[in-house]
Amino acid sequence: MRVGLIFTFLILSASLLGQSIYQETIKLKSGELNLASIKDTLKPDHLIIAFTDDAGERWKYTSWAHELHWLAADRNALIVAPETKSQRLTWSELSSMMNHFKDSVQSLNRTEFISLGSGASLTSSLISNGFNGLIISPSEVVSNLEGTYQTVVGLVSTTTVDSGGLIIDSLSRAGQWVIYEHQQGADYYYIDGYKHFYSDVFDRVDSLSQELLKDSLHQKKTEVINNLPDVIREGQQIEINVLVQENGDFLLDLLNLSAESVFHEEMYLGKGKHTFRLNTNDLEWGVYKVQIDAPKFLYKHKIMIRG
Repeated sequence: MRVGLIFTFLILSASLLGQSIYQETIKLKSGELNLASIKDTLKPDHLIIAFTDDAGERWKYTSWAHELHWLAADRNALIVAPETKSQRLTWSELSSMMNHFKDSVQSLNRTEFISLGSGASLTSSLISNGFNGLIISPSEVVSNLEGTYQTVVGLVSTTTVDSGGLIIDSLSRAGQWVIYEHQQGADYYYIDGYKHFYSDVFDRVDSLSQELLKDSLHQKKTEVINNLPDVIREGQQIEINVLVQENGDFLLDLLNLSAESVFHEEMYLGKGKHTFRLNTNDLEWGVYKVQIDAPKFLYKHKIMIRG
């Protein structure tokens, strides 16, 4: 999905060793989305999506990004905090937001999340699509979990009345891994005083996810799961079902006998099943090659279009 941009790039002063909060507005199909971001290096390693607590007026997405300056430095990440008080972001919208920042980080494959309070409810689609992260003091549950891919979630309860127990149950039922800790403090939301604790939990999430990734890569690979025909009549549609095991950029081409692309599409896909459809109405009769190029995946299939 293409993301139209409306750059406002307002730099808010923040005496954080030269760091600054950046604000911008991007345009999605559902409307405009305000974002605040912070980074520590020119080209961060990966993206961390930060969901703030929208339950009251105490927190705003800009102040949450500001509070996480240490995390940007600690994990060499670009922290992006979307304004979610007025809308609940779908996976399609989150995917488009991530795609907007693909040239600002080394890789989107290691995208993570961190949530505070009610922001926990916004993590479900990221978890369902194979992304790891940290949930702090959840005041809402994580529901509607889908997908068959294991993720690792660090869950930190800071009071005895948060929704940590319900989230553990929900994640466990969906086959996800949970690293649970309890941290009592005077003011749990201003987490500067506990940043070493949260950083340690994040490191443990990394360690477990790497072990799970090693196991899954031995067992699962991205694959085309339907049989494409060798001959198809002009005007019929070519349907390709792909089960993606590793997030990344996918290039789809239809090549003629001269190896020229008569159809080309680029897209960023998360883990799960995706369907490509190619129309043959405007193609001449002849032999073509369907080609899909992606991380650790290359698929080729010859097909004849006839009348």
